[in-house]
Amino acid sequence: MWQVWFKGNKKPMEMSGFDEEHIRLMCKPAKVMKVKRMPEEKEDFTPMERLGPKDAKVNQPADYDRGFKLLKDWVDSIGGPPEELRKRLRELFIDYHKPTRKTTRYSHKKRGQHKI
Repeated sequence: MWQVWFKGNKKPMEMSGFDEEHIRLMCKPAKVMKVKRMPEEKEDFTPMERLGPKDAKVNQPADYDRGFKLLKDWVDSIGGPPEELRKRLRELFIDYHKPTRKTTRYSHKKRGQHKI
């Protein structure tokens, strides 16, 4: 990408081309005052985090069931997913109930744990 200034314009125009001469040939009828190459965008390379514990084999299959149970426990600890997400899960035939929270000791008495 190049920035090209034409005679009579203060703002540069962005153009793509091989080199400065190629840009000047493409703009033949117009008077080119200045051509400047734009710096290329660099991609940030961040190393990926290793999967599994230290010194683990990479070709080991992932244990999705235990992973999803961990995620479900975390979501339940913060009160469950929002209702909008719960509706989208129901459309995928996944039933996700809100975690039941004890508010009174009545439910403890109701179960009848101290039967003789």
